[in-house]
Amino acid sequence: MKHWKLSGSLICIATVLVGASSQAGALRCGDRLASTGSSMYEVQATCGDPDDAQHSVETRIVRQRVLVPCPGERRLCETFVEQAVLIDVDRWTYDFGSNRFLEHALFEQGALVNVTSGGYGHKDPS
Repeated sequence: MKHWKLSGSLICIATVLVGASSQAGALRCGDRLASTGSSMYEVQATCGDPDDAQHSVETRIVRQRVLVPCPGERRLCETFVEQAVLIDVDRWTYDFGSNRFLEHALFEQGALVNVTSGGYGHKDPS
């Protein structure tokens, strides 16, 4: 009997933790939610215009596995090739008022990849 109670408790705790982690990459705007993977358009439609928006282009090194002819043989050998790629990065900041934390939304190639909270906002609550 105790085993079942312990198992039930663990399942409840796991459910709460999974729910909390799934919203860690989400931006709550009133009663609406913009989730990881949302486009910039979707986030703007959900949350409105950001209070600050910064755009940059970053160079990243991507390592790819390729097959090439083995020297002196008739079979293919595996090797890795590194290639520089350009990534569009946008950082949006939302200030929902002095009673809430600032929310920082990070987009890569136009898709929301991360949301972090900052200090308290500066606007008057409305």
